[in-house]
Amino acid sequence: MSSDASHFDAALAAMSADELRRFLREFSRQLGPAAREHLQGALMERAARGPSGWRPSPPPSDVATQVQQFLDAANKTGAANPERVDEFLRKGNQAFLAGDMPAARAILGPLLTAIAEGGFDLGQEETEEEVLMEPLRPCVARFLVAVYLTTPLAQRADSLLAALETVNPVGNLSEPLRDMEQVATAPLPELDAFLPLWISALRHKHVSGTREWESPGGRRLREAVTRAEGIAGLGRLARASKQPQALQAWCTALVERGQWREALHAFEEAASLVSSEFWRGSFLDGAALATRELGHGDFTQRLATAWRAVPSLQRLLRWLEAGDPSATTLKKRATLELAQPPTRSPLLLGVLHLVAGGFESAAHLLATAPGLGWSNAGHPGHVLFPAFAWLLGGAPEGSLCSELIAPLSCPPGALPGSAAGDSAPLEPASGDAALHTPALLTVLERDDLARRLTPATQQKLRDTLRQAAWARAMGVIHEKRRRHYGHAALLAACCVELDHAASPGDRADRWVTSLRAETKRYPAFQAALEAALKRARRTPPHRDID
Repeated sequence: MSSDASHFDAALAAMSADELRRFLREFSRQLGPAAREHLQGALMERAARGPSGWRPSPPPSDVATQVQQFLDAANKTGAANPERVDEFLRKGNQAFLAGDMPAARAILGPLLTAIAEGGFDLGQEETEEEVLMEPLRPCVARFLVAVYLTTPLAQRADSLLAALETVNPVGNLSEPLRDMEQVATAPLPELDAFLPLWISALRHKHVSGTREWESPGGRRLREAVTRAEGIAGLGRLARASKQPQALQAWCTALVERGQWREALHAFEEAASLVSSEFWRGSFLDGAALATRELGHGDFTQRLATAWRAVPSLQRLLRWLEAGDPSATTLKKRATLELAQPPTRSPLLLGVLHLVAGGFESAAHLLATAPGLGWSNAGHPGHVLFPAFAWLLGGAPEGSLCSELIAPLSCPPGALPGSAAGDSAPLEPASGDAALHTPALLTVLERDDLARRLTPATQQKLRDTLRQAAWARAMGVIHEKRRRHYGHAALLAACCVELDHAASPGDRADRWVTSLRAETKRYPAFQAALEAALKRARRTPPHRDID
């Protein structure tokens, strides 16, 4: 807890109830209209849900009639005053907190339906929340509670589903029971008897498809089945639907309860049921996580299985680093993997060659990579270029190259080509259990690669960096990718910095002079290049170009 938070709590504890009431009254008068309405609404809702039994007085009995007249006029003119809509929404919320559910239903239902249908303009540019002070999602939830409480049990499920589908465009309630319980002033009555009827209505309406992403109807059915049948029911639904998100919810529920043995079987089954590589990789990661938590001896093999089934930079690094390997073990793992690589990704192959000590093979992959497409999955540029720079000169504080190298000291995720299928495997809410992903530099340091570099290899890597930087510059210039001029200039300046650090001379000067000459018709790139060179540790002299 921060110092400010602890002081706030201490101040609250020091005030009496009467002092706190006086403060809230005075403070609310100083607030703007939106903040004042929000504070007053939150306070009244808290009081109505508390043990005191307090209720606000219900709104006038003719409010529902006023709402209908207002909506009729708005539909005729095609426009409505958002302040009047806010006023009526507050009246509906007041009726709800007062316990007058028929009035709440009669006020909120027509208003929310009209907003959802978009029959009139409130003056918004995109969404209604831009012009309304009353948040619509809790209003939708209160309306649904009113429908629930004013409909006999036999008809309740069908009525609630019809109401939900009508107003959902302005509330987007994928778990309506949860949202309803959050706003209800008391537990929903007859819930146990209602759930089977609700599941039946949702099953009748929802048709399970083969889409990768779960539909709103599928999410609601999953919520209802989980409420009624627990994890066992969720598992049956997930297996039957084969929807990745339902399978994920099943696995996550087991993880959050610490049922790792059951979670391991769920992860394995889920991986066998999905067709998506993204989800299959995530479930295989989860199986490895469960294996580790259970203390099984095949954790490293599980990581290898996940990497080979759905290759990614994260999975490769997890497997390479597993079990605190020696430099010899790291090299052996990478070498064996290159014999039958599970991927053709230049990025991943480049990392494997690098860890195996195949500097020339890794250099070839970077040298032959296109100048464009550095953000594409599999392009080796953002990984191999800074890795070579680090091998040649480290990352001295304040150096230009340190900017390129810095991302390699963090677990991959933001690097292009490393995000697909690499979300953390179904971490529980506490975050206590998750797969650790090492940084690439951590693996390279453990591999002790710098010791293997010969002078000839160092020169080969410097030549490769200049070749890659030149290709990058030509690519972005010829395609007029001006947003990337700065990046191409940074690569070029990094090459100059490394060359000067290795052997001060005119090699770097000649190369950058050639680059200036080749790009002289592009003043924007020239400016970016000069700016980058000025930041380099040693700046080559500028030579006029005829």
